[in-house]
Amino acid sequence: MSTTLDPPAPHLAKAPDRSQDQPPPGLFEQIDQPRFWRDKSLPTATGKDDWSVLSRHLAHRPAALNKLWSAKNSPLRWGLTPDALAPRSEQFLTRLEKVGRGKQGWSATRATEIEPELIAWLKLARSLSAAPNRTPTLDFGWECLAVAHALPNLAPSMGQKFWWELLDALWQITHTASNWRCDVELPPEQGVAQQLFAGELPLTLAYLFPAIRPIYKLRTAAYESLNEGFRELLNGQGLLPGRYLPYLRPLLAAWTRCRTLGADWYQQGAKKGVWNRPAEEQFRQLATHALALSSPRGTALLGHPHDAPWSADFLAQLLRLCQDTTNISTARTLFKKKITRGLPAKQVARVPETSENCEWSGVAYLRSRWQRSGHTVAIDYSTPDLRLEAWAGTQRLLAGTWSWETTLDGQRLEPADSWEEICWFSDDDVDYLELSIDLSQGARLERQILLARQDQFLLLADNVMRAPTGQICHRYRLPLDEEVSFQPEQETREGLLWTTKPVARVLPLALPEWRADPRVGQLLTTQQHLQLEQEMTGTNVACPLLVDLKKSRSDKPCTWRQLTVAQSLEIQPPDVAVGYRAQCGKQQWLLYRSLAERANRSLLGQNVSLECLVARFLPAAGEVEELLEIE
Repeated sequence: MSTTLDPPAPHLAKAPDRSQDQPPPGLFEQIDQPRFWRDKSLPTATGKDDWSVLSRHLAHRPAALNKLWSAKNSPLRWGLTPDALAPRSEQFLTRLEKVGRGKQGWSATRATEIEPELIAWLKLARSLSAAPNRTPTLDFGWECLAVAHALPNLAPSMGQKFWWELLDALWQITHTASNWRCDVELPPEQGVAQQLFAGELPLTLAYLFPAIRPIYKLRTAAYESLNEGFRELLNGQGLLPGRYLPYLRPLLAAWTRCRTLGADWYQQGAKKGVWNRPAEEQFRQLATHALALSSPRGTALLGHPHDAPWSADFLAQLLRLCQDTTNISTARTLFKKKITRGLPAKQVARVPETSENCEWSGVAYLRSRWQRSGHTVAIDYSTPDLRLEAWAGTQRLLAGTWSWETTLDGQRLEPADSWEEICWFSDDDVDYLELSIDLSQGARLERQILLARQDQFLLLADNVMRAPTGQICHRYRLPLDEEVSFQPEQETREGLLWTTKPVARVLPLALPEWRADPRVGQLLTTQQHLQLEQEMTGTNVACPLLVDLKKSRSDKPCTWRQLTVAQSLEIQPPDVAVGYRAQCGKQQWLLYRSLAERANRSLLGQNVSLECLVARFLPAAGEVEELLEIE
């Protein structure tokens, strides 16, 4: 593909060595063999009269995919962004899609028009068969599927020899792909390609041409490859690794098309599906995760930068196959009617869990509720370049890499490992994820992400821990959505996130509230990023940001203070423990974090012996209501 899904030129990318594999005899060479045809009523010779009989039979084979489930657009487009395909592939698919819409195939003139493009595709397919140790791109995968679905309708208006050459090229590609193994450690585009070429393509051919015995036998190889894909690419509960999130919908679309063919086979009396029961369960769980990893606009969270909303046909077919009324209720709650128009009108009120985290996948999503007005945060921490996407209702606030830089006495502390989960907690009050990554010189960075469901705020904090004593400078940058700008206050250090109106307020809790006090650091914007900088002498430093997501509080007074933390009647420095009190409108919160060893300490009249405390503060009574406690 021309963007995320298309590796750079050349058109064929390197793959494991399979040069010792020998291609099978061509289909046209086998046509006279006694067991070539499964349907004994079909001709066994290759004469002109026999081809006319066969071509008419092929034209009445199973309906084109868009007719199989009443889709308005080609299901091969499901999950693809508008600019996903390279221009040549885009034009090729567009021409072939018109073939699929014909009832009796194209006229001879129209078939002649597309023949040069089919010849060019055939040369490319043959070059792949001649170099079995190279893997085709994803663009070529969609081209192969489009050719396969067009072949039945092309048969009545195309010469016999050329038609068999096209089918034989697809047959040879499936033989080559049958040796490819699915490995989650390989680049994501290779995992998706393996499922297209070794799973969906042979399954599609077997569905379209069941009368040809060598083609029909491809069902077995497809069954094994699809099971392998679910086993290797998912975490056992339907969640992909974070690196695969830009490919989630194209991959889910491929599996949905496969599952649809399997459902039609069942109706025809087949005893075996397209995959086994564990894969079927993961397919249904993946559908739930795909909904949870969707924005209120229908786009994919942490997906392609130019991602399109769900296709109504795709969503309806996926949920119809899963037969899960909770997912249907979720979709109707989250999306507009334009996206859910194909779903049943009435469903149960029960919905799935709103939040999930998996360390194996390196993926977490935090939701305050399923309604469109709810708040959502999605995190991909599968690589050191942690990605974040945050929504306040229907407005995206943050989207991209949460980058950072830490220096000690001017020397940069580099990441020495990957992110690992320290703590995951979810209840009716908060969703909380804490991660850590080792740095050079024995230091460590701990990152906190907390979404308060009822109180409607988001806490984002970096804590540099256990660094050698020195001058620590930590800077992190949060990627603002292209529609969002940061408007700082003139006299104080907080600011508002704006579109055409205020959508959220940002409070840098560790910085002095008033700009007249220049100590510690600064909060500013640079290149469409919100950047927090802090500097202090010690071994630990806490860098928290509180984002108030409730729009109605944007014009209300706000303030915050760094609290004095005492231990055994002695005031503790900020590299031992920190505490903050923040107020937005009438709502007040208390936040405490121990940076050194836990101990019995006091702040704001409260005794704490915890590592972390986030609570509502009730000023009239001087008491707190805990939202989160970490011992």
